[in-house]
Amino acid sequence: MRRLAAAVLLAAAAVPARALDWTPLGGITALGGLHAFDGDRGAFTGNADAVFAPAAPLTGNWSLLPSVRGTYEGTRRLTDVLGTATPAQERAAGRLGLRSVWASPRSRWRFKPFADYEIELLKETRDEAWGRGLFDQRRWSVGGEVEYLTRAPYSVRGGAAWFEAAFPNYLSLESQAALQFQGRSLARELVGDRVLDRQGWQFFLSGDAPLGSRVIGTGEVSTVWSKFPRQTIVGQDGQLSARTREDVLADASFSARMPHEWNADLRALGALTLGVTANSSNQNGYDASLGRFQPGFYDFYELRAAPSATLFVGPRKRPVKATLTVGWRRREYPHRAPQDGNGAYGSGTLGTTEWTLGAALSYPMSPRLSLLFDLQRASASSNQRFQQFYRYAYQATTALAGVRWDW
Repeated sequence: MRRLAAAVLLAAAAVPARALDWTPLGGITALGGLHAFDGDRGAFTGNADAVFAPAAPLTGNWSLLPSVRGTYEGTRRLTDVLGTATPAQERAAGRLGLRSVWASPRSRWRFKPFADYEIELLKETRDEAWGRGLFDQRRWSVGGEVEYLTRAPYSVRGGAAWFEAAFPNYLSLESQAALQFQGRSLARELVGDRVLDRQGWQFFLSGDAPLGSRVIGTGEVSTVWSKFPRQTIVGQDGQLSARTREDVLADASFSARMPHEWNADLRALGALTLGVTANSSNQNGYDASLGRFQPGFYDFYELRAAPSATLFVGPRKRPVKATLTVGWRRREYPHRAPQDGNGAYGSGTLGTTEWTLGAALSYPMSPRLSLLFDLQRASASSNQRFQQFYRYAYQATTALAGVRWDW
């Protein structure tokens, strides 16, 4: 597959070209403020994001769209790596992308081969060195997208991509003793080196269209098939078999947007996004501390809803923009039983509920510079009371202010 990735990149770059006419696009965002997580005293922190994505028209009907992006998050977050929520104090990520687009003014079809390489670094503690995180990840993917223009500006899109993801620092040691209890491993399926490394295929189909005279609808379905070459299946006796883990993750989402205009300088956009996600895995779990076998440990389904409202004041190109967003997410693990504070298993199924509330303001100061204000509140609850190793319930509040520079 690496040869295929190289072939895609060479094909995209080898389209005959005269002098490249680059159009620079990008921006830098820097935010600082206070962040409090689960009762901790608020501490000063910040986020940053920089992206550069120039467009280069080539001869004929081809265009080249490279991109570079770097992000830093100083606000504490939960990341789902093991099928459970693991907190990270800081996160840094970088991404290199190359996309080539074929588009003819005489055709409704668009063809877009692409290749991406991403690095994600996570610090579980403030004193942990960058690049040494247990869940640091490298990922590359190569694929293509086909788009058919139905009625401008609406279209139907479909695509596929092959990916590989590696966790080079995951050396387990039962996994780094974080999964041990009284000298016994809590997660036999995660014992070993590089057991989180995975590869597979991603497929998606999406489209948008007007729904009546005032509403615009967008829908997308996708599926990801992953195999874990070094993670073997745990059996009822807690021992590992020769078979390896495979997951299928399916997702469907729909959003409706309704723009409204009172006059040229006052506009609004209401939106509602609904989604459902389900994961099916052949991997089981085994709690060695209680000798409990848990089949289908990584299966889950999730429902999401996120209404939002945005108000635009001023000229269309650089308006003052105020946004209010509410989010709700409910996840159920149908084969996991909840535990009390001492780790004893109860009846029923484990579930988590998360509510988020966000308010943001963007105020343009010049044609390229904007002031930003962002307030976020998240609250998660769960019937899982045993949180010695993983976090299911938490409270987080973030208040940030900063600037964005566009070019």
